[in-house]
Amino acid sequence: MKVKNPGKGGAGFLIFLVWLVYATSYLGKVNYSANITQIIDFYQVTKAEAGLPPTFFFFAYGVGQVVNGLLCKRYPIKLTIFVSLTLSSLLNLTIAVSSDFGIVKWLWLANGFALSLLWPTLIRLLSESLATSELGKSSVVVGTTVACGTLAAYALGALFAFLNRFKLSFYAAAFADLLVAGIWLFSYQKATNMALIQKAREDAPEEKETANAGSKASGTMTKPVILSIVFLCLFAIVTNLVKDGLTTWVPSVLKEEYALPDAIAILLTLILPIVAIFGNALALAVHKKIPDYITHSCVCFAAISGILGVILWSLGAKIMAAMLVGLILTNLLASSINSLISSIYPMFMRKQLNSGMFAGILNGFCYLGSTISSYGLGSVADKHGWFGVFWLLLGVCLFCCVIWLIYVILRSVVTGKAKSPVN
Repeated sequence: MKVKNPGKGGAGFLIFLVWLVYATSYLGKVNYSANITQIIDFYQVTKAEAGLPPTFFFFAYGVGQVVNGLLCKRYPIKLTIFVSLTLSSLLNLTIAVSSDFGIVKWLWLANGFALSLLWPTLIRLLSESLATSELGKSSVVVGTTVACGTLAAYALGALFAFLNRFKLSFYAAAFADLLVAGIWLFSYQKATNMALIQKAREDAPEEKETANAGSKASGTMTKPVILSIVFLCLFAIVTNLVKDGLTTWVPSVLKEEYALPDAIAILLTLILPIVAIFGNALALAVHKKIPDYITHSCVCFAAISGILGVILWSLGAKIMAAMLVGLILTNLLASSINSLISSIYPMFMRKQLNSGMFAGILNGFCYLGSTISSYGLGSVADKHGWFGVFWLLLGVCLFCCVIWLIYVILRSVVTGKAKSPVN
């Protein structure tokens, strides 16, 4: 990238613009899940059937993340983000005006492919444009996008459920995506130029060469880094199985187990994304104490396992307050692992790997877990109830703790010492 129109600049505008784009995309990404209880009633479908569109979405999104992670270096960033948001807007609008449930899963599949362009392209943009001093701030700010976008989607879902007009969620997403696409188109160049000016002013020439997360970095990966990526891909699947499983199905759990109205169930679910806003900050704080990314993740999985045990107890005892507290803490920890894997790791490791590429690949594995969470957990709930769902989640989290032991052994073999290979 070349800096145009030199002058006083800063990274804040670009970070905000990236935050706005990705947070807004969630209005047209999780609005289906936010309204799944009304969708089940409106179309008269089973939980497994209602879970198919999110499954199609997550599959397309996950595959698209990997593909776009590999190819994003060739994309024109300005046009790519505009096209992604515009396509998502049109697909949401189509669902809003259609009454045929049969086409929803195909439209949501296309929506997944369209939105999969965003994350690797945006991480590539930040990695190439930001000064080293701005990486921590950008990670914290951009790390709140998922929680903020999900919060907005569920807040609108609760409002439209109260009005008995759930399709307004799809109209709202269509309008917001198109509006932000326009803002992006007219603001991109100025925001990027300002960030590049600061980067050129602050970063030393030798640091700029390696900080540009491109072809040179991708060729210097060490064996310990490759090992960490393999295990992070596995942990990414489990993380989003838990995180998006809760986001999708908690309204149904509250409705069925505690006989709450749809609007109240969705409103209570809003607590999850509110708390998840702090997931990135929690991940950064824990990372300072536990610099090894795999060990960090395992500690969180161990904590989640204990909390899921409490959730199972509260479900049997019908104590809703304990259930909610457990769900909130589980979502916070899962969100922090998600931020660690999909945002903090590729950004902080930009001198050793291609940030855009591995942000896409790692996020792709996250969404493999999301794919399983929608249809898979809905199917388990149909056959074994919500007890079966939470026992399954407990089992996969404990499995991650066992896998960590294998990582410790392999790390010792690769490095010849037990000390963490990456910081």
